[in-house]
Amino acid sequence: MCRTIPSRQMEEADPSLRVQIPPPRTRTNSSIPRSRGRCHSGWWCLLMRLLPRLCMATGDSAAAAGEGDSSNSGSKQQAAAVSSSSSTVSTSSSAAAAAVSEASSSMSLPSLPSLSDVTGSTSASLAASFAHVTTLCPLSTAAAAASAAAVAAADYSVHGGGGLVVVVARPAAVVLHDVYTMEATSTSDMADDTSAAGSVKCVAHLHGGKAAVTGHQDGRLRLWRMSSRAPDRLRLAAALPTVSDRLRRFPVPSNHVTVRRHHRRLWIEHADAVSGVAASADGRLLFSVSWDKTLKVWAVPSLRCLQSLPAHDDAVNAVAVAHDGTVYTASADRRVRVWAPRAPAAGPDRALRRPGKKPAYHLVATLSRHAAAVNAVAVGCGGQVLYSGGNDRCVVVWEREDSASHMVAVGALRGHRRAVLSVACAAGDAADGALVVSGAADQTVRAWRRGADGRGYYCVAVIDGHGSAVRSVAAALVTAQKKRRADDDGGDEEWRVCSASFDGEVRLWSLRVAAAS
Repeated sequence: MCRTIPSRQMEEADPSLRVQIPPPRTRTNSSIPRSRGRCHSGWWCLLMRLLPRLCMATGDSAAAAGEGDSSNSGSKQQAAAVSSSSSTVSTSSSAAAAAVSEASSSMSLPSLPSLSDVTGSTSASLAASFAHVTTLCPLSTAAAAASAAAVAAADYSVHGGGGLVVVVARPAAVVLHDVYTMEATSTSDMADDTSAAGSVKCVAHLHGGKAAVTGHQDGRLRLWRMSSRAPDRLRLAAALPTVSDRLRRFPVPSNHVTVRRHHRRLWIEHADAVSGVAASADGRLLFSVSWDKTLKVWAVPSLRCLQSLPAHDDAVNAVAVAHDGTVYTASADRRVRVWAPRAPAAGPDRALRRPGKKPAYHLVATLSRHAAAVNAVAVGCGGQVLYSGGNDRCVVVWEREDSASHMVAVGALRGHRRAVLSVACAAGDAADGALVVSGAADQTVRAWRRGADGRGYYCVAVIDGHGSAVRSVAAALVTAQKKRRADDDGGDEEWRVCSASFDGEVRLWSLRVAAAS
C-alpha cells in the first residue's frame, strides 16, 4: 500500500508530486534465512528416514549375536546335563573352571571370595554319586498348578520315635514319610476350614518330628499332631492365632494396629501370607515371618502369640533358629537380621504379657552383603555358621564372631544360574563336616560339602530332574545303624536329599560320598 500527502489539490494538479512511502518494517521470523531453515528440516527428515534402517541393522546384529550366544549356552547346558546325568560327580579342574566362569558372569558380590573354588587335597580325594530314589507325591497335571509343596527333615529317634522322617506339606494333606522304607507313616485329612487357606508356603517340624506346623497363604499357621489313638493319622490341633487368643485381646484398643490405610487388625495376626516358620530346639517356642514385614513369637504349649516385631523394611521371606535360641530372618530388603532373647526384667515389652515365663527378643545385628533379595537362611555347625541364599545367585557363608556385627561373611558358594530359593544344612560326622543343599530357580539342586577343617567348600553333586523351580529342600545323614541293616559299605557316607518344586513334584535322592583310595 501507499501513503499520500494530505494536499489533495497538489495531487490533482500534478500527479507526479505524489510521494510513495513504503510501509513500516516489522520484525518477523522471515528475518531468518530460508536456506538455513530448509537445511535444518532437510537434515531432520533425513535422520528420521535413516533411523528405522539403523534400528533394523542393530536388531539384526543383536539377533545374530543372540543366536551365537544361545547356541553356546545350549551346548553348555547340554554338556552340563550330560555331566549331571552321570552317576559319579567328582571335583575336577574343569568343573572348577566352569564354576569360576559362571561366577564371573553372575550378579553376586565380587568382594566375597568363592569358597567353592578351593581345590585342596580333601576335595581331590573325594567322589560323590547320586541317584533318584522315588517321587513321594506324584501329581496329575490338572492339580499341579495349585499344589506347590514344602518339605522339612526331622530325626526323632532320640525322642522315642522311629527315626528320620520327611515332612511333606501340600494343600491337600500333610504327610510324614520314613526316608528308609519310603512309606507314609502319618497322613492328615485337611479340615473344612483349610479349603480356603491357599497354598502352603512353609513347613517345620516340632517335638522331634511328632508334630508339624504349616504356614499358609491366608496368613495363618496350622499345627498338626499325631493322633494318640491312630499314630498313622495327623490331626489338626489348632490354627494360629486361636479363637480364644483373639477374644482375649480384642476388647483392648491398644491391641489393634494399623496394617494399611483405614484397616486395623490385632497385632497377633499376620496381615499377609506366612512365608517362613521355625521352632526352637526344645519345641517350646515357634517363630513365624510374613510378607507383612513382621516376626512373631508363639508359645507352643499355650498356643498364644507372645511378641510381634517389625523385622524388616520389606517382605520377610525366611526364618531360622539356632540351638541357643538366636533367630535369623531374611528379607527382600537384601538384609539378614539377628534376633536374640533377653531377660524380661532388662526391658519389659508391651507385647509380652507374661514377663516371667518367656523371653523377649530384640535386634542384635543386621547383616548386609547380598546384592538382591534374600530368600532363604539355614543354620549349621551348632549355630556357628549361617547360610543365606538370594536372588544374586549365590549362597553367602557367615561365621560367628564375638563382635557387634555377630556374624562376618567369609565367602560365597556360586554355581546356580538363577535365584537361590531354598537352603538347608544337615550335620554330618565330626571329622567329615556338614552338607549344604541349595535349590534354585534354574530347576537344579546343588550339594556342597564343608571341609573337615572348615576352610573350604566344594560342590559334590548337581542334581537336575525337576521341571520347575525348586522352592524347598531338606537333607539328613543316614545313621550308621541303618547302613548296617542295609549291608551298606561302611566307607561310604549316605545322605538323603528331598526337594520340592513349584509344580508340586517332590523327589527323594540318595547321595553317597566316598573317599577315593
